[in-house]
Amino acid sequence: MADADDSTQKPKKAAPCGIVMPIAGFGEYDAQHWLEVRGILERAISKAEYHPAPVWERSETDIIQGRIVRNLYEYEVVVCDISGLNPNVMFELGLRLAFKKPVVITVDDETKIPFDTNVIEHLIYNRGLHFQKTESFIDRLSERITNVVQMSKNGSYVAYIDALGAFSTFEPNPQKVEFDQFVLDKLEQISANVSRLRRDQDESRWMMNALKHQPLNALANLGAATSESEGLGWTEARTKALVNMWNEGMTTSQIAENLGNVSRNAVIGKAHRLGLKPRPNSELGD
Repeated sequence: MADADDSTQKPKKAAPCGIVMPIAGFGEYDAQHWLEVRGILERAISKAEYHPAPVWERSETDIIQGRIVRNLYEYEVVVCDISGLNPNVMFELGLRLAFKKPVVITVDDETKIPFDTNVIEHLIYNRGLHFQKTESFIDRLSERITNVVQMSKNGSYVAYIDALGAFSTFEPNPQKVEFDQFVLDKLEQISANVSRLRRDQDESRWMMNALKHQPLNALANLGAATSESEGLGWTEARTKALVNMWNEGMTTSQIAENLGNVSRNAVIGKAHRLGLKPRPNSELGD
């Protein structure tokens, strides 16, 4: 019975091993070359019982820079291929080194490594991706990943920056925000801004329309009444404007349009509550 239960358990998901490498063609390297290199790195990582995880891929946020930095900091181990000395790759390698986290550097046999990077242990592979040489490289890379992680766990791993002296390192904010929540927060901010702009626009339009039907000396009173109201409901000034337009014979639709942010039925209901003179049936249908 115990064996049956064990057989139904899902296998434990492998921890991610980050991948830093070029993905687009440049110089004498084309995009297809990098696809083949990525496949080789992924094979070695899987052989070391880790899950290959390119640092630019993650579902929690659509901000790629933040995604890369967080992955460079959080992943237990990272494989970085600096072949061709791609500037973005070198920058990301620098970040990983500054975080004092385990990193395995790989490079092809035709790339001349800069002096300050050449002192870091690295694995070299055949740029032509010769089959037998590539298979040997996969074995060596897999073993190196396992050894680096083990040294990190037992405290024997010495980070590159530690070998240069005592330094403090920057640590990203550990707070994690799920992608869905990130989107909801942004949409809520946008919705609030739009609502505020619409409210300001409606209030300005109402002011302009209402003032057409008010004596000029009523401007101060109208503005005061408006500022005291948080919304665009039936304030004293709006009610007075409705009465004036009603008495001038304007249709209920015209009154609603001039007041702004109010329906024709609301105008009819307010007029009824104020006891204004009923309109002929022909006007109520305007």
